[in-house]
Amino acid sequence: MKKYLLVEGITDVALVKYICVKKGITKKYNDFEQNKNYYTFNDLIIVNLKGEKNLDDELKFLKTEEMEVLTIGILQDADKNIEKSKKYVEDEIKKSNIDKNKFIKFYTPNNKDVGNLEILLLSTLYKENIPQLQCFQAYKTCLDKHINIEKKEMDKGELYAYTMFAKDGKKTYTPQDSFMYKPNNRYNDTGLWDLSKKRV
Repeated sequence: MKKYLLVEGITDVALVKYICVKKGITKKYNDFEQNKNYYTFNDLIIVNLKGEKNLDDELKFLKTEEMEVLTIGILQDADKNIEKSKKYVEDEIKKSNIDKNKFIKFYTPNNKDVGNLEILLLSTLYKENIPQLQCFQAYKTCLDKHINIEKKEMDKGELYAYTMFAKDGKKTYTPQDSFMYKPNNRYNDTGLWDLSKKRV
């Protein structure tokens, strides 16, 4: 029986793979075998939906596989309205005709507040001790005076500012590469994230 985890994008995939290493589910970051948008390790399959709007198509496929599916996890951003996000997911589940007891859902950042994966990741940091993020706050204040930028886009900008400059410019990472890096074909922890910190 297979366990599926449906996530919105590649950074979510990277985070789940990183958690699997930290929790001892996998020994190595690259233990997951990739085939297009599917990342498989034993009976666990992470699916990169490439956007929440593709949930419908993936659930249609999983309906054809339902006899072999044990559970389906859905990791979804709460965005601006968690109730709206929940309704969207519940409507898609109902439309799929898959047994609703097979589903486990989590809405980032914390399953109760509005927000996204970026807020969840940034909440693992002690921002007051990170000069790059203190600088970004000044930049954000300046931007707010001159440009109307949506909060989600600002959160993404803050995440990029941290991952790109967290190592004093000596190493730069995109968010999806910020968990593990690969020198000499071996994955190593970047040390950028503290998953033990109490989050939002």
